[in-house]
Amino acid sequence: MRIVLAAFIALHGLIHLLGPAKAFGWANVNQLRSSISHGMGLVWLLAAVLLVVGAASLAVRAGWWWYPTLAGLVFSQGLIVSAWGDAKFGTIANVIILVPLLITAVDTRSSSFSARFAHDRSALLSRPFAAATVVSENDLTSLPPLMQKYLRNLGVVGRERVRNVQVTFNAQMRSSATSPWMESTATQYESFFPPARLFHMNASRSGVPFDVFHRYVGDSATFQVRIVGLISMVNKSGAGLTNDETVTLMNDILVMAPAAALDLPFIFETTGDHTLRATFRNAGYTVAAELTFDDAGDLVGFHSADRAHDREGGAAIWSTPISGYRLVDGIRIGTQGDANWIDAAGEWTYGRFQITSIAYNVTR
Repeated sequence: MRIVLAAFIALHGLIHLLGPAKAFGWANVNQLRSSISHGMGLVWLLAAVLLVVGAASLAVRAGWWWYPTLAGLVFSQGLIVSAWGDAKFGTIANVIILVPLLITAVDTRSSSFSARFAHDRSALLSRPFAAATVVSENDLTSLPPLMQKYLRNLGVVGRERVRNVQVTFNAQMRSSATSPWMESTATQYESFFPPARLFHMNASRSGVPFDVFHRYVGDSATFQVRIVGLISMVNKSGAGLTNDETVTLMNDILVMAPAAALDLPFIFETTGDHTLRATFRNAGYTVAAELTFDDAGDLVGFHSADRAHDREGGAAIWSTPISGYRLVDGIRIGTQGDANWIDAAGEWTYGRFQITSIAYNVTR
C-alpha cells in the first residue's frame, strides 16, 4: 500500500506539469482552457515538485514524507480552485492523499503510540548494561536435554548473551474465528535486565486504521488500541493484564531470544520425550507453559493456561505453534507463529505472525 500511495501521489504531481507546459508553451494543453500566466505556471510547477518529492520520500520510508506532500496539496487545491472548471476533479485525488497524510501527522504527536514506543525504547536503551559474555557449553549443563538441544540447534553457543532484541513482523489479526483478517505490521522491542516489553502494531480493516500498543515496563503492563490514532477503543491495565503479558513475555523469550533464558528466572522440567514444563517469574507473577519439541529438537509448540482472554465461555488455553525455522541475524529461529485459543469449542487462530527482521543487543 505504501508503494501504491507513493505512485498515486507521484502521478498526481506529474499531472500538475500541465500548468507550466501551457504557461510556457511547452506543449498544447487542451485540458486547460483558461490562460495561465508565467507566474501561475511556476506555482503549478512548484506543486508538481513538492508532490513528487513527497512521493519519492514515502517510497523510501522517509518519516518526513508528509511535509512536502502537505505543502504540495495546499498549492494543488489552491490551483484547482482557481481553475475549477478545468481541474475540479483533482480535488478527489487531494482528498484521497490527505487521509493517510493526516493519519501520519497525528502519529507524530508526543502522545501517539509510535512516539511513546520510541521514547520508552530510548529510556530502556539508556540503562547501563554489563559487558556481554559469550554463551558456553558449560552454561547449558544445568538444563534438561531437550532445552540443551534446542539452544544448540539455534546456534547460541559461542555467541554473546542476549541483553535485548528488536523484531519487526508482518501479521494478520482477527477478533473471532469467523471475523475477517486485518493486515498488520508490528515492531517489538524487549530488554531483559530487568525484563520489559514494548509492542506497537498498525492494522487496518475496511480502510479504517487501528493503532495498538502493548507496554510492559517495571511491574505493570498496559494494552491500548486507538482508531485512526485518536479514538480510544481499548484501554486496559491491572494485575490480570500484567499476568497475561508475563506469559507473552515468556513466549517471546523462548521463541525469539532463547539465550536470554539462561540469565532469567526460568525453571525447566522434563515431562515427556518431546515436552518440557517451563516456569517463569517476573514482577511478582509466576506463569507456566508446556513446551513441545519435534524430533529435530526445534520448539514447535507453546501451551499455557495462565493467559486469560475476554471472550465469554470460561477458561481457555493459549497456544502458539511455531514453524519456519531459518537463520536470522546469525541465529536459527522459528520465523512463523500463530496465536491460538483452545476452548470448549475447539482451537482457532486469532493472529498470524511472520518475522521480517530481528536484531540482538541493539544500542540505538
